[in-house]
Amino acid sequence: MPDIRFVCLSDVHFGAENSILSCLVKDDVVVDPAKASPVLDRLVAALATLIEANENKTRKPTLILNGDIMELALASDNVALMVFDLFLDRIFPPDGEALFDHTILYQVGNHDHHLWETARELQYANVVREYAPGAALPIPWHTTRLYYRDDTRPVHSELLERVARRRPHRGRINVRVSYPNMGICSADGRTSIVFHHGHFVEPLYHLMTTVKDFIFPGRPLPIEVWDIEAENFAWIDFFWSTLGRSGQVGEDVGLIYDMLQSDEAIQKLAGNLAAGISNAWIKNGKLAPLRWLIRRSLTIAVKVVAARIAARERTAPKAALSEDAEIGLATYLRGPLIKQLAIEARHHDGRLPDQLKFVFGHTHKPFVGTRAVPGLANPVRVFNTGGWVVDTLNVEPLHGASVVLIDENLEVACVRLYNQSSDAGAYRVHLDDGLPAEQGPFYRRLSGLIRAEDKVWRDFSAAAAELVTERTKTLARIIADAGRTRPSKPPTVPYAPIPVPRTPPKTLSRV
Repeated sequence: MPDIRFVCLSDVHFGAENSILSCLVKDDVVVDPAKASPVLDRLVAALATLIEANENKTRKPTLILNGDIMELALASDNVALMVFDLFLDRIFPPDGEALFDHTILYQVGNHDHHLWETARELQYANVVREYAPGAALPIPWHTTRLYYRDDTRPVHSELLERVARRRPHRGRINVRVSYPNMGICSADGRTSIVFHHGHFVEPLYHLMTTVKDFIFPGRPLPIEVWDIEAENFAWIDFFWSTLGRSGQVGEDVGLIYDMLQSDEAIQKLAGNLAAGISNAWIKNGKLAPLRWLIRRSLTIAVKVVAARIAARERTAPKAALSEDAEIGLATYLRGPLIKQLAIEARHHDGRLPDQLKFVFGHTHKPFVGTRAVPGLANPVRVFNTGGWVVDTLNVEPLHGASVVLIDENLEVACVRLYNQSSDAGAYRVHLDDGLPAEQGPFYRRLSGLIRAEDKVWRDFSAAAAELVTERTKTLARIIADAGRTRPSKPPTVPYAPIPVPRTPPKTLSRV
């Protein structure tokens, strides 16, 4: 019987106050990194029941984390890392058997993009050491190879590995980083599964390419993943993985992000910003009588811009993918992804796979389906893993999360863990049956293991229903308190600063 060989999760946003896999301080709106979320505990318990049913007891499944695992945009590093540490302690328990293999495959997203930057810089530093003094150095890499098993220079996250190895019982955990695509290929080369976080499906993450096209029209657009990342990495890293951690400014950025979920809060933000700009620019002079008109115009302009930013893919309520995202997905599949597959096909007898399966997240709206792609023999089978955060004021039935399970024959099964609902009784775990072509032996075996009425699944569903409701109330509270109160600081480990010497160190005298 087929066993679970890979388990894929995405968009857990460890450290974010709106993630149901983070625990909040009681009666507060900040994360308690010392305590695990009840949903996290029940998720791991549910996965354990599935993995324990594997017939091969000696080979552990490999965990694939498909982006936005660490919330580096809207949480401080230490809080995100401590929640990640809680997760590791549950999948590598101190008093039990590990659920997964000790090599974790980490595919970076937009909210944890900075992990890729630090990992690739460390890799490049190691490469530089191999070159003789005076030798020309290679250009730094912006991507990894598609098939991770073919990569002779694997990239690791030293930061996450240091966190993972802090506790002796967990052994030597390796966190292998890929970006922006990571692939698994069958032994005969006929089937490939590609994992991509999903942010390049949205035009927002091609912003620098768009700006370049405005300024220098007529230049060719990038069609390879290397070039797309090379043009846009600084923007993605700055706004989605760095700015939110910039001290008090970072906290305010997080507050603005939350306020974009409310029309009333957007109006307040626009009014405050317009008033500040008009007051700074028009202190006196001939324009002073027109201050009110300028302020009004700025308010409208800022409100329009804020609304455009707020209207990201995950906020499109009527479809699993908006029309723009459908275009973005098709463009990515038939362009950069096919290009990378063709280039690396040289390592696999020069042929494209007969069957391509594409796993992504980012949109926080899980679904399965197929998409026709020119150049491929069969339609691409698409699996979206959804997400674990509540970032709207109202319950969104399309929002939810799945876990993707893969067997040794690369058959894929999606376990729909939940969709948001105002009815707690609607939370029922089930296998997603939207792709009959994937309902082979692996699917049939899992069908006998996943029964919504079993206690392990009922407990998970009850916890998810409770925390989704709680997080919508938390978001409303954060928005209502904006500008009147500041969130309290999360509990954290005290930091002892380096003592300053009483006398300044000696310096070299000027020549």
